[in-house]
Amino acid sequence: MLRKTLTVSLLAAAALAPAAAQAADGSAAHTARLGGQPTMFQVDAHHATLEFAADRLPRTASGAVDARVLFAGGQRVSALKPVGRHGTDIRYRATVTSTSDLRVGAKYTVRIRLAGSPAVSRLVKLHAPKGY
Repeated sequence: MLRKTLTVSLLAAAALAPAAAQAADGSAAHTARLGGQPTMFQVDAHHATLEFAADRLPRTASGAVDARVLFAGGQRVSALKPVGRHGTDIRYRATVTSTSDLRVGAKYTVRIRLAGSPAVSRLVKLHAPKGY
């Protein structure tokens, strides 16, 4: 009986040792997840604001949010800024600039790469400016 108890306790300790070492070391990779469908609102004919919620994103060495947003049409996207919360997620906002006119009601393909996660592609509909 003593041998069985000793074997079970040794197996349990061996199973928990890697998780404890990783937690103490801090080397666990942080993977952020998108918290829902991104939204985009028109500012003027060539500018829009893109917002989405995600887990808290780590910062780069320069202090910028460690994420990247790309549009299929080649539109430029400003740096992401945290602007609030949505439940336990952080809301991030970026300004989208296009050389051609942005069309209200059109859907644009957005690819978002969050730190430690694979890139996700979403179709985002451009809504009319807020207040209209």
